[in-house]
Amino acid sequence: MSSQMLRKSRSEKELMRINVPINEHLPYVEAERDVLIRSRVEIINRIIPLAITAAKALEAPDEYLAEAVEEFQANNLFTDEERQFMESATTNEQDKINYSWKLESIWVLLWSVGLVPELNSPAKTCDVDLLFDVVLNSSKDDLINKASVKQKSIILDELDFIYRAHWSVRNAQLHGTDIPAALDEGVVYERHYAFNWLVHYMDQEWEEISTDT
Repeated sequence: MSSQMLRKSRSEKELMRINVPINEHLPYVEAERDVLIRSRVEIINRIIPLAITAAKALEAPDEYLAEAVEEFQANNLFTDEERQFMESATTNEQDKINYSWKLESIWVLLWSVGLVPELNSPAKTCDVDLLFDVVLNSSKDDLINKASVKQKSIILDELDFIYRAHWSVRNAQLHGTDIPAALDEGVVYERHYAFNWLVHYMDQEWEEISTDT
């Protein structure tokens, strides 16, 4: 049995164990030989602007944000959309919600380079205090030096699982049924988003990422 088949089988068994419906006809995720994981520098350079925009979304003081931008030399790390959000004197509630949810993407990226110990249950949001402590109380050099990208097989295992979990969320939304209790729809979406970026899914950059199921 190929590693792709084994990965699919393991994910399906775990989803069934936690009472999440599966779709046996979903395809495999890409094989390890066909996947290029982003480098630790790329990952840290994505974590930093995400953390700063999330801090703004959570209404951190302007002085604190300005210091963080300067300390991390983050101006050249923001996407155009993130820069627009950071430069806005007033922000709407939906933008705040969207950027605060990116904490769940950050958690995946931190996990992928060993800066947080584990991915918690997809039913639970991440440890926000720990996240900000890890990122914003370090320098960029510290983060890069501490970062070590996990093995490709481990990242693909988690991608496969969240991809199949995301199908279950979308299936419930489509049919107007309850989302499985073992899944939080926001957590699942953001994890899938971050993993697809990590593996260069369809060669898309951050603001373009699709989360096909």
